[in-house]
Amino acid sequence: MTESARLSISNLDKAFAAPVLIGVNLTIARGEVHAIVGENGAGKSTLVNILAGNLQKDDGEISLDGNIYEPQGPRDSYAAGIACAAQELSSIETLSVAENISLRALPKKKFVIDIIDEGALNAKALKLMQRVGLQNIDPTSSTEALSLADRQLLEIAKAISFDCQLLILDEPTAALTTPQADHLHSIVADLAAAGTSIIYISHRLDDVLAVADNVSVLRDGELVVTTSTKQTSVPDLVGEMTGRNQTTATERRDRVSDAGVVLDVTDLTTGDLPHAINLTLKSGEIVGLAGLAGAGRSELLSALFGLVPLTGGTVRRMNNGAEHAVLNAGQAVRNGIAYLGEDRQSMGLFPGQSLLTNMMVPGSVDTKTLQYIDKKRERADGARFVEKLSIRCNNLAQDIRQLSGGNQQKALIARWLHRDSDILLLDEPTRGVDVGTKNAIYDLLIRLRQKGKTIVMASSEIDELTTVCDRILVLSDRKLVRSFERSDFSEQDILAAAFSEFTASVDNQSTSTSRVASPQR
Repeated sequence: MTESARLSISNLDKAFAAPVLIGVNLTIARGEVHAIVGENGAGKSTLVNILAGNLQKDDGEISLDGNIYEPQGPRDSYAAGIACAAQELSSIETLSVAENISLRALPKKKFVIDIIDEGALNAKALKLMQRVGLQNIDPTSSTEALSLADRQLLEIAKAISFDCQLLILDEPTAALTTPQADHLHSIVADLAAAGTSIIYISHRLDDVLAVADNVSVLRDGELVVTTSTKQTSVPDLVGEMTGRNQTTATERRDRVSDAGVVLDVTDLTTGDLPHAINLTLKSGEIVGLAGLAGAGRSELLSALFGLVPLTGGTVRRMNNGAEHAVLNAGQAVRNGIAYLGEDRQSMGLFPGQSLLTNMMVPGSVDTKTLQYIDKKRERADGARFVEKLSIRCNNLAQDIRQLSGGNQQKALIARWLHRDSDILLLDEPTRGVDVGTKNAIYDLLIRLRQKGKTIVMASSEIDELTTVCDRILVLSDRKLVRSFERSDFSEQDILAAAFSEFTASVDNQSTSTSRVASPQR
């Protein structure tokens, strides 16, 4: 190990039912930003969990600042100066934002051991929140009320809440908009300049090349290459990750012009969407939802699926000449509407249950006839979806928690394919998946569209929407402000529309201030 090395890993092995890490060797210098990339299931999360003390290695040696490092739990990693912002969020919803940030070391009042110093707690939290871009949130507010993007930023604030020597960022920008990601990258640069070493794990390969000094590629548990980011490219990295050249999504086909309306939304409002929204969805189209964090994309999908009560307007499902009002999620499912939430951990997965169980609900039982589950058919269907979606697993009985994030995401998509839903409401369907899986999901969506399925897809990545969508609806400050047809797609125009209500608000405030300041004539 060189004198400047912060972290040195030698011949690291880890296996569960099968090998997950095989002879991994890695060295990271002080002040270095080192990216680790690979397909879902390549071993990235396992490596992170070993460094964070959540898992024990089977063999090999890890050194930190020249000392042997063998953590037996998360407390050991914290004591050693390692901080981790994990891909799967760890915030406790019943605690305040400030309490989550300082949970490892809550400030106590002087001379009183058991009483938390609320003033110091909130002051520290506010400083960190301002640093990561959460300055508009009250530190005493409940974490439960935060959006997924805000909770992602909360994870970053928690990770940098102490003077760490090694910071691990696992998919830190997966739920962030481009401005938020850019701000995070400036924080990463500042930390590295101050001597903190950073492991940066991301499927956004452009981000990797922009922010990291060096990049290592894991493939099937083995580290296959380490190189300077200045000497590689996105296609090169994809080739190393997959062992093949980069592929792109299937060629699109034109929409059927006379496709019928399948969902009609009139003057929709909810507690989170105060401005009336009107839209129609037709069979065989992919409609994108664009907008900044907090613009109302997720809230609109929740309203369409009946997860939140409407304060006004209607959502009507049109099917073979019949109309059905969608008032709750049960009615939505019965009328062929599917929903994939943005946070798979809290909004989709059944932890502790098998991969098969997670894929087969809610379509396993016909509640009207109270039929028994056909176990043989269920296993056959599960095996078919594992093959169709290339889900990496040991077997159908494997606990869903043991799968990588991308494979968990594919399992949730399989759930609604098994149900054969006609309308799919997908919130960030490619969050935290590798480029190969992302393209596979794109291919799948286009094939479903060609079969007459209707897809509404919210995404924080504009290039993703322009790749697969027929129309893009833009929300700004919880208003539906503009609709773009495919022939009119422009990333600049879409982004301008996303900012429109916020810039209008600033302009109005400036005008109002000017009027107040101007003397009466």
